[in-house]
Amino acid sequence: MNDDSVNDRRSAPTSGASPVSDFDQCVCSGKTLGRLLRPAILAALSQSPAHGYVLVQRMTELDLFSGGPPDPSGVYRTLKDMEREGLVASAWEAGDVGPAKRRFELTLDGAACLARWTTTLQRYRSQIDGLLGLLRSRPGSLPLVAPSACACRAKVPVEKGRLA
Repeated sequence: MNDDSVNDRRSAPTSGASPVSDFDQCVCSGKTLGRLLRPAILAALSQSPAHGYVLVQRMTELDLFSGGPPDPSGVYRTLKDMEREGLVASAWEAGDVGPAKRRFELTLDGAACLARWTTTLQRYRSQIDGLLGLLRSRPGSLPLVAPSACACRAKVPVEKGRLA
């Protein structure tokens, strides 16, 4: 394959998708960071037990969710899965006003899982720092400019009714 065919492939237009929406849905845009919902829930619960609504509020403050809230239904679904796995426990609490609310807390297994996630995320960070170092030190043959459309065209996997 010659250099011209590589350049043609890099700049080829996407099939019918607008460039901005194409880039926004590409895995290289960071959309798959939502897969870190489990450690985010564990970390939020490590601060103190909380109702699901409070957990969503805590996670909204994380850069991980781009300044917006994570999908509440996805958070509750994940909490239910994590409870079934023994990572969190819940109990209904009757409030002074309104319906009873489910209060979630970290279990010992959940704390162990969070410790493992901490080690895993530290390793990821080291690997990402190494990759960023390589990107910053590379020859200037290709500028580091954000394209209007993604050339890799690897779409974010989406499961119906699930967080991506």
